[in-house]
Amino acid sequence: MKPTDKVFWLRVVMGISTGLILGILTISVGFSGSNGVLFAFLMYIASYYIARAAVSAELPPKDARKLITAGLGSFITLFLFTWILINTLFTIGST
Repeated sequence: MKPTDKVFWLRVVMGISTGLILGILTISVGFSGSNGVLFAFLMYIASYYIARAAVSAELPPKDARKLITAGLGSFITLFLFTWILINTLFTIGST
């Protein structure tokens, strides 16, 4: 597996887990949308440092920028999808 593929799958897993965590926090604590976006941003930064520690030795110097951009769209999409899905499933009966 190429190093950029590892970064992509890391971001996919991090996006889903971020959405799950925020869904649970929103239901139990009442997390607001702006706090959720800030939390997701911090998780994305954490995924950068995890990816840097895991694959930076395997990554050619010309591809160093890909540590930031690989999987960005997937992270955002899966984070939002999971967060909205969890909120919808658990608040549909309370209205």
